[in-house]
Order: sequence, then C-alpha cells, then structure tokens
Amino acid sequence: MRPLRSTLATAAALCAVATGVVFTQPAQPAQASAADCEGGARGFRDHPDNAEGDTDKPRSFNLGNARFTLEKGAYVGQQIAFGKISGETRPGDNVWMDWRADGWDHDHAVSPWLQCGPFTVRSAGQSLTTPFRRTSTDPQYQFRVCGSLISDGRVHCSDWW
Repeated sequence: MRPLRSTLATAAALCAVATGVVFTQPAQPAQASAADCEGGARGFRDHPDNAEGDTDKPRSFNLGNARFTLEKGAYVGQQIAFGKISGETRPGDNVWMDWRADGWDHDHAVSPWLQCGPFTVRSAGQSLTTPFRRTSTDPQYQFRVCGSLISDGRVHCSDWW
C-alpha cells in the first residue's frame, strides 16, 4: 500500500507543479489565422494592400530594408488602425497586427489579445496591409504591428499604441 501512496503523492505534486507553471506563463495571443480578421470578422475590415494612413505613424520599426508601420487613418468618420509592411520585402516576409481591448467591447475582445494575421508577402517589393479596425481613446483599447522576415524568422513587435 505504501508504494501506491508514494506514487499518488508524487503524481499530485507533479500536477501541482505543472499547474503552477501553466499559471506563470506570460500571456499569449488568442490563436488566430488571417481569416479570423478578414471579411468583417471581429469588427475588422479589408482594404487594399497599398493603403496609406495619415503621415503620423503611431508606431514603426525596420528589419533590414523592410519597414513595419502601425498606420492610422479615417473610415466613415472614425479613426482606424492597421499594420503594414513596405520597402524591400521578400516573398515569405510576414506582417500582422495585434489588438487588445481589456474589459472593453466584450462582443469582439479576446483576452489577452487577438493576433490579426499573419499576412505573407507574395512577391519582392510588395507592400502588404492587415485589415483595419476602429480605434478608441480608451487606454485599454490598444494596437501594435508585428512582423518577421523570411531571412531570419524572428518575431518583432512595436510597442502598444
């Protein structure tokens, strides 16, 4: 009987440790594909890949000669945001936009955030955008642009805006 108790105690301890590890993991985005934010899904709207926001880019970064920007603009009188990759892009480069709305817009919010994409460059030099979404002045409602290059595969993200 003693070996059974020892085995059960060990199993319980392993479960407790495993559960602790799960709870201490950093927040991960909701698993999403490009289809989860295309065609009006979750409040996102499609637009042309050559779309431009206004001249004030809230967030941006460069990877090599490719530029990743979080663009903002207006659509039907409302401010919107979308991600974009431009510059010397190569087939296989990716861009996506993360969106979080903690405690706000419960119909479409995904906790801790929703990854809209990735969207993959198909030809050299192609500019590519993510679908756009309405923004808000609420500080809990935030966006960032992320991406990776086919040449190194490392993911980079801007700060939240």
